[in-house]
Amino acid sequence: MKISDIGETELIKRIHKKVGQSSKDVIKGIGDDAAVVVFDKKYYMLFTTDSLFENVHFSLKFFTPEQIGKKAIESNVSDIAAMGGFPKYALVSLILPKDTDIKFVDKLYYGINKASKKYKINIIGGNLSRGKSISISVMMIGLVEKKYLCLRKNAKVNDLIAVTNTLGNSKAGLELLNHRQKGPSVGYFLNPKSRLEEARLLAKSGINAMEDISDGLASETINICNESKTGAVIYKEKIPISKNTINGAKKLKKDHYEFALYGGEDYELVFTIDKNQLKKLNNLKNKKNNGKNKLMFSVIGKILPKEKGIYLLDKNKKVKLKQGYEHF
Repeated sequence: MKISDIGETELIKRIHKKVGQSSKDVIKGIGDDAAVVVFDKKYYMLFTTDSLFENVHFSLKFFTPEQIGKKAIESNVSDIAAMGGFPKYALVSLILPKDTDIKFVDKLYYGINKASKKYKINIIGGNLSRGKSISISVMMIGLVEKKYLCLRKNAKVNDLIAVTNTLGNSKAGLELLNHRQKGPSVGYFLNPKSRLEEARLLAKSGINAMEDISDGLASETINICNESKTGAVIYKEKIPISKNTINGAKKLKKDHYEFALYGGEDYELVFTIDKNQLKKLNNLKNKKNNGKNKLMFSVIGKILPKEKGIYLLDKNKKVKLKQGYEHF
């Protein structure tokens, strides 16, 4: 049996079974956006890691070195944000072909440093190695107040499911690039941004579960349900999709809902909340910061008992949700 026969999700489950966890300091290991360990009386420490591989996560035909560096930081910050925390430190490991132009590395680190400065992250080390293609791996450490920790397993039956901003933008941008077409979504794909500020607001507002949308809404919903042992319904017509994504999909003769459900790298947030807490979030939604809404979100579904399943409701038709982007 090969990895391609079982896929990424099942491989993670297989690894999870093989890995022991003996320390009482580990609050959460495999199975969430970041690992959680005891730090002090007030905080937990968060650990996450993410890798960008040439021609898998980026292509030098589309990305500048600066954009690759920024993306490497943003993707990890997004994981820390999804736990309700904030980033502090990072280690960066590079695999580079020996004929790589030194200017590439300079520009790559310009992007890494620019994104790190925005989030007040200190780059404290890393590793260099030679390889046939370029790889950038970041290990990030963050903190979260114990009372604000958000775990996938905390979703409760009858919780509302909501997402920040709009979905499908990044997938639309990638598809436009692959078909050598232009559109506003291209910029979204090439310059992703985490939702750290929104995540912190949500964590402080009493939400239950949260996850960043890096593999599509469907995958992230399934992850939350698997960890919390629940089911879920997503109402198709309530999924927020921008005009840019809709127009891009039309240009490509593709379904914009597929982009939102099964595309990746939006780095928005999907979260669950008790309906009685919704008023507090709506108050935040109407507050302004520098002329802009501090928090934009849409309620798109509901957490159900496990036996109800995990599905999309398209008018009156139930469609079982499947996993989105997988590496294998």
